[in-house]
Amino acid sequence: MRTQSPNSSFKPRQQTGIALITALLVVALASIAAAAILSSASIAIHRSGSLQDSEKAWWYADGVEAWVKTIIDRSVKPNSAVSLADEWAKPVDYLPIDEGVIRGGIEDLQGRLNLNNFGQTYNGPAYNANVLILERLLLLLEADPAQAKVIAAAIHDWIDKDTQPSGFDGAEDADYLSQDLPYRTSGQPLESVSEVLAIKGMTKDIFYKLTHCTQTKTGFQSCITALPTIPTTINVNTAPEPILRSLIKQPSSPALDSFIASRTSKPYTNDGDAFQAAPKGFIAAADGVTADMVSVKSNYFLMHTETFIGSGRVALYSFFYRPASGATIVLGRSTDIE
Repeated sequence: MRTQSPNSSFKPRQQTGIALITALLVVALASIAAAAILSSASIAIHRSGSLQDSEKAWWYADGVEAWVKTIIDRSVKPNSAVSLADEWAKPVDYLPIDEGVIRGGIEDLQGRLNLNNFGQTYNGPAYNANVLILERLLLLLEADPAQAKVIAAAIHDWIDKDTQPSGFDGAEDADYLSQDLPYRTSGQPLESVSEVLAIKGMTKDIFYKLTHCTQTKTGFQSCITALPTIPTTINVNTAPEPILRSLIKQPSSPALDSFIASRTSKPYTNDGDAFQAAPKGFIAAADGVTADMVSVKSNYFLMHTETFIGSGRVALYSFFYRPASGATIVLGRSTDIE
């Protein structure tokens, strides 16, 4: 007689349970894999859309740059006065475009203090006059005016080609090679304002105050620039208010206050207007600034524009040069920062 194992009656049921669990695991894994694939595909679609939006925004910004060139060509005439009353000076706060918006404006870079002016003869009259302007500017911005001489001498040494420090405040290769991250002076004019952060005497606090010296409708305006021409004059028709106030001994005067209030509608038309007797002019010989340091003409401009399309955003800064003859030239461009 054949005996039956007591567990033999349970084998089919056990096998059925194992098969069911296996099937559930396979379905679960398949669901997880499908969800991961769908999630990855969704991210890829969104990423592709964002890239597409950013690409569209870039081409719009590029088109704005070409448009600005024509505006500067049309509104800035060689050897003529440049002022805030001109067409180029009108900012665009909101310009609708397909699926987005553009905003931006143009600034006259010759309204600012050109840091490369400190590349002139050390301790010469023009050099010292620019140091005086920087001292007054730092005082107005509630920064340490004593740093002006240090910054000016260090910029001079950064630009010149020798290795001898300019006075006690100067700084050459030896000062920078001894740092934790050593580097050398460039031996050429500053190409960007941010380059001055590597120079002796310049702190982040002073740099921020100089590059955010006044607020406008579209953001903050800088009081400093780095232009390739040495020296450049300051255009009093377009200069930020702190720059204008640093041109005179006292931060305020009735003649200057009157000019600031009316210069958009009644700008100066001649280079020497600021040196006329009050009430029209506001700069005196005793202020330490000479007539060849200020003007009403400009050749360098900066366009800043932001383009928003969908989830894409492009901020473009373009640096223009308006020559005495010929069309306006784009000397450089950067994204997100000047």
